[in-house]
Amino acid sequence: MQNYIQRGDALYVPAPAGGVVSSQPLVVGKIFGVVSETVPAGQVFALWRKGVYSLPKTNAQAWNQGDSLYWDPVNSVVTNVNSGSLLPVGWASDAAANPSSVGNVLLGQSAS
Repeated sequence: MQNYIQRGDALYVPAPAGGVVSSQPLVVGKIFGVVSETVPAGQVFALWRKGVYSLPKTNAQAWNQGDSLYWDPVNSVVTNVNSGSLLPVGWASDAAANPSSVGNVLLGQSAS
C-alpha cells in the first residue's frame, strides 16, 4: 500500500508555547491526546491518541463503563456531560465514583 503513512496511535507534534508535561491531556486543533514526555516549546513529542489513560475528571460526576466522554477546556477535565460544544474524546473504560478526581478513559476518534 503506497499511501500508508503510520498507524496513528501517536502523532508527532511540536510542543506549544510553554511546553508540555508528560501524562497530561492536550488538544492540538481538534485532536485530543495524552502527552508522552515533558518537553519545551517547539520540541517534537508523541501525542498518544489510542489506549486507556487515567485522566482528570469532573469530581462531582459518576461514570458508568462505556459512557461517552468529552474534553472540558474551561476546567481542564474530562466530563460525561456534553453542552453540545465539547470535543468528544472517547469512552469510560471503567466506572468512576462521585466524588473522584480521575477516571479511566479509552481514547477514541469520536464519542456520541
